[in-house]
Amino acid sequence: MSELTKKEIESIAKTISEHFGEYTTKYEVSKYPEEPYLKWKESFSDPKNVEPNEISQAFEWKYGHWGKPSYVPSHKVIIAKLQKYWPEFAETGKLELDDIFAFWEEKLAGHQSFITIAFLSHLICSKKVEIIDQHNFRAMNYLMSTVRPDWVWKRVPVSQEDITDFSAFVRSVLPAVKEAKGNKRELDKFLMMFGKHKVKVIPVSRSKVAPAVSKKHDWNSFSSEVFDIGKITLRSNADLLFALLLQSLDADGTGDGFTYTIEEIQKRIPMQKTGIAVSSSYNYAMVALFGNQRGRDYFTFGNVSLGTYFTEQANDPSRDNTCWKKYLDEKVSINPKYVRVGK
Repeated sequence: MSELTKKEIESIAKTISEHFGEYTTKYEVSKYPEEPYLKWKESFSDPKNVEPNEISQAFEWKYGHWGKPSYVPSHKVIIAKLQKYWPEFAETGKLELDDIFAFWEEKLAGHQSFITIAFLSHLICSKKVEIIDQHNFRAMNYLMSTVRPDWVWKRVPVSQEDITDFSAFVRSVLPAVKEAKGNKRELDKFLMMFGKHKVKVIPVSRSKVAPAVSKKHDWNSFSSEVFDIGKITLRSNADLLFALLLQSLDADGTGDGFTYTIEEIQKRIPMQKTGIAVSSSYNYAMVALFGNQRGRDYFTFGNVSLGTYFTEQANDPSRDNTCWKKYLDEKVSINPKYVRVGK
């Protein structure tokens, strides 16, 4: 996102001021109490000082479960994994946004983890990374559209670029919002509630909304010394996943015909690294990746029947898009057709 001009900032600040009192008061203080959140920003800045109970409390707060005796199992699983791998993460000492995402995308593979990792990044790097969710991101999109008529909305944040864009937006606008009095947290609350209660119901032309694939890949930019990526003739999400996989294998020198489990393959191409913004689209692409639909022949299977199974699933409108997760331990090999001669 290009830098906001002084005129744009003033216009956005004026719009915020007109609604500030109405929406800031809607913030649910009992659901998101302030005191523990402020303490977590201090403690998480040094991961080695974070205790397991702080991890569970912080993410129960983030997921909207603060004070609840029970909540959805999927969130409990994510929190348990955060606690399990935290000592390993803390020992890395790598606290830049790229490093945080690289570590946790691997550990949380198979989960819809973007907002979780984004919040974790905020707690660790709160001076550079703003807290982000679908609501305040939606508010930013609306406010940007009021000053840039050609602004293209994104439905939800899905990438590190979205985080850096939003963070820059907040830092640019804050000094001009008189009601916030320089308090970034007050602007946070406004954006969240404005996006949740006001912007959510504003109709947006579909032509103004970014497509599901938020990152457009230039196929001409794909290259590999080991694999012949030019032999990938289809251009659907499944084929994109295969191209990204080959590049990943080539980059670290492991692309020499070894056999991989489906889980090992998925960890190399997690959703957040593909540009696919909708989880159902990503999961369907994973199913199609391993099948022979439309003549695909990317893998050979240790269990020959699995190729047929994935093909049938890809062709079945009533399929379970997450069926590939049942076969994480199954082994597959790259079709030698895609390996350059002599490699």
